[in-house]
Amino acid sequence: MSHEIIAIKRPIRSKQPIEQDVPTETLPKQADSKLKRPTQPRNRPLSKAEGTDQPRKLERPRKPEKPKLKESIKQANNANGEVFNSGDKILISAPWSSMVEAEITGFYKSPEGSIWATFIPQTSLPNWNWEKGCIRAELLKQP
Repeated sequence: MSHEIIAIKRPIRSKQPIEQDVPTETLPKQADSKLKRPTQPRNRPLSKAEGTDQPRKLERPRKPEKPKLKESIKQANNANGEVFNSGDKILISAPWSSMVEAEITGFYKSPEGSIWATFIPQTSLPNWNWEKGCIRAELLKQP
């Protein structure tokens, strides 16, 4: 015996007549077969690419803003009120955990408003490249 479907019997629905008692105001009105085009404001000029199937012209990306320059300063004070100038000797903590003498090469004010001193270390460990550094002006110490 095979399992094929030979036929499907569907019930026959009788057509129901529309009741004549229903007022015509409650029945929805049929929409116009013709669609209306959306209107655009008249004071807005159309661009060449608008309204056509052509893609819009690509815009160039904006250039990033230039970074703010560091404000150069001639001298600075530490937390104790001592005045330091370029060329002065200071004591700094080296990366190998000892105090080393360095020479101040300049000062600058960061965009946040803090004052920093740049320096060149006078001594370094063998096989160690320590060319320069910076330190907050409040932390400066004289040798």
